[in-house]
Amino acid sequence: MDDFRVAAAACAMMAIVLVYAVRWYTDPLRAIPTVGGTSLPGLSYLTARRTNRDFKALLEEGYRKYPGSMFKLAFFTHWLVILSGPELVEEVRKRPDEELSLMWAHAELIWQSNYTLEPQLSSDRYHVQIVREKLTRRLATMLPDILDEVAVALDEGFGTDTKEWTEVAVTPLMNKVTVRAINRSFVGLPLCRNEEYLSLVAEFTQQIVQDGATLRLVPKLIRSFIAPFIIKAKKIAGRAVTYLRPVVEQRMSALAELGDDQKESQKPNDLLQFILDTAVQKGEDLSVIAQRLLMLNVATSFTFSMLVTHVLYHVAEKPELLQSLRDEIQSTISAKGGWTLDSMKHMWKLDSILRETLRYYGMTYTTLTRRAMTDVTLSDGTRLPEGTLLQAATYQQHHDDAYFTDAGTFDPFRFARMRDAEGQGFKHQASTTAPDYLAFGHGKHACPGRHFAAGIVKGVLVHLILNYDMKLGGTVRARRTSRLRRRSYPRLTVACLSGSAKGLCEASVGRKGGKRGLLRSLV
Repeated sequence: MDDFRVAAAACAMMAIVLVYAVRWYTDPLRAIPTVGGTSLPGLSYLTARRTNRDFKALLEEGYRKYPGSMFKLAFFTHWLVILSGPELVEEVRKRPDEELSLMWAHAELIWQSNYTLEPQLSSDRYHVQIVREKLTRRLATMLPDILDEVAVALDEGFGTDTKEWTEVAVTPLMNKVTVRAINRSFVGLPLCRNEEYLSLVAEFTQQIVQDGATLRLVPKLIRSFIAPFIIKAKKIAGRAVTYLRPVVEQRMSALAELGDDQKESQKPNDLLQFILDTAVQKGEDLSVIAQRLLMLNVATSFTFSMLVTHVLYHVAEKPELLQSLRDEIQSTISAKGGWTLDSMKHMWKLDSILRETLRYYGMTYTTLTRRAMTDVTLSDGTRLPEGTLLQAATYQQHHDDAYFTDAGTFDPFRFARMRDAEGQGFKHQASTTAPDYLAFGHGKHACPGRHFAAGIVKGVLVHLILNYDMKLGGTVRARRTSRLRRRSYPRLTVACLSGSAKGLCEASVGRKGGKRGLLRSLV
């Protein structure tokens, strides 16, 4: 009997091994080379350990070994196919959503949104369309309020001392400033200055990523049963309703008292109102509205603050760079008659340093995320079975001399010079995508808020450059800034400028009601 049990167990084990061997041998992904180890069943988990430890190094290894082609990296729960080169980027961009989907790639690879969010956020993503259309179109009219919030937040963070230098930890401060500026355009005053609400926004941003990472480790068969006991993001979003409800009720009450011919002109000019207009028509609950607002915060806050932070370190390190940007800003505002969205479009050097910062540092190593919704065969014959996740090796491509001259050097005015060439004035802008420039993705699914992002970041930087001198201070400990990345950031030392020669007079940009200007001399 014991011999029979041993034999049965051995047969079962052999059957399992055989099944895995057959699946591995017939898997189309086997034809795509593996970087970092082996793809053999079982042993690929050792490869996944190395991927978690050396993600950037493996991306670089694969990019060098398979230029203009594909390779794959092992993770504990899936394979990730990495593509490189503008030709493959263009092919992926042109594939319809029915074949390669961005939304479902993010849902599976990052958010696990089928479990962490209400289903409406996946089935009806109208909030993304609002960002792409209304929010971007209304940025010019929102800009005075955004700049006002920037000025107030920076005064609180840096102070207005024109005689002494002030040392600050710039990363957390820029997080605070950009989140306040974003939420001035998202929910307006006074909620954008409510510390409890802003803390909740930051908590949700961290938790939704943690929830997604945790759920990816749970087998799909039991994920729907386990998720309610694991996820916390929904509870945080529920707390946000407490802050949003009185704002929404006050707005609805005020609009109800107006005639139909007055309502449109009297509506608040912010994202919450844009979403409300659609949500009311759909009969959507406030909890879903809260999740839409919070997810848009997740998509913007980290990118904005890190972009501002990197630029500040460069201008603080090189006084000549700070002065060059200051000269351009002052001359442009004088020529255009004020500080507006249109005048910022003519600040080519400022725009260039933003684009170069995104190229050189990047917010992440990979972009152009897609999930195969059906079996897909590419033009070179590569087969991607349904469920395959793929991304582009953005960081490596941005540091390739084949696409950018002296790509390993940070050149702040690289793209300003490129725009000076005949016929290039509208190309190479901070928010423009291209097959060889993928900071915001590329094609119809490129980041919908990239123009909005460029506008807010420029607003923060213009205020800082005109009103403060900067230099580097002491170093703080290394901190994680994105997936598998650590950096050490020095503290920033700032001093307010005195005298109208370095600032702008109050008349440059006014506020409603004749209150203080948004750009002012600090004396």
